[in-house]
Amino acid sequence: MKIHRAVVLLVMMLVAVGALVLLTAAGIANFDSHSLIALVVVIVAAAISGAAFSWKRYGRRN
Repeated sequence: MKIHRAVVLLVMMLVAVGALVLLTAAGIANFDSHSLIALVVVIVAAAISGAAFSWKRYGRRN
C-alpha cells in the first residue's frame, strides 16, 4: 500500500509541475530574474514541506 501512495504522490507532483509550467509559460518572458528565483524558492519549499509531511505521516509506522 505504501508503494501505491508513493506512486500517486509522485504522479500528483508531476501533474502539478506540468500545470505550473503550462500556466506560467506565457508569463515567463515578463518575469525578471528576482521573480524566477522567488518562484523556484517557493516551489522548492513547497516540495520539501510536502515530503516532510508525508514522511512524518506515512513514514516510520510500526
